[in-house]
Amino acid sequence: MSYFKNNNNSLFFSFIFVLNLALVTSSSLTPKLALFTPGYLMHIANALPNGAPPLKLRCQDKNHDLGDQTLNVSEEYKFKFKGQFFGGTLYFCHFYWNGKDKVFDVFNDNISSGCGSLGAFLSECYWKVQEDGFYFGGRQDAQFEKRYSW
Repeated sequence: MSYFKNNNNSLFFSFIFVLNLALVTSSSLTPKLALFTPGYLMHIANALPNGAPPLKLRCQDKNHDLGDQTLNVSEEYKFKFKGQFFGGTLYFCHFYWNGKDKVFDVFNDNISSGCGSLGAFLSECYWKVQEDGFYFGGRQDAQFEKRYSW
């Protein structure tokens, strides 16, 4: 009897794994929610000085272009996404401000470890754009670290 119970558990978890993999690897332009894959909430805040020109940015991954965004001082752009089951999720952004521009990964496997947990399978990542560069913190109230200059 114990053989059948263990076998049923194995079948159930195998089914969940295959279902999860199918949802994650879907080619649809709309991100699919998948069981057991982490979700992320990305925040990009314009922390430039008062009176500064707007910050412009465009973020994307290999399948999703999130379009042009314009942020006035103290405004924030947010987007959600699901990580890939086996890692390898990457989002990059191109920033434009006051005649300067900068492109870098705002999310990859290395950055993900610095994001702050909001609970099971959900984390948030914060970027602040300042006059002297780009700062990363795992949560809004975290200690931010300068990662890039303009």
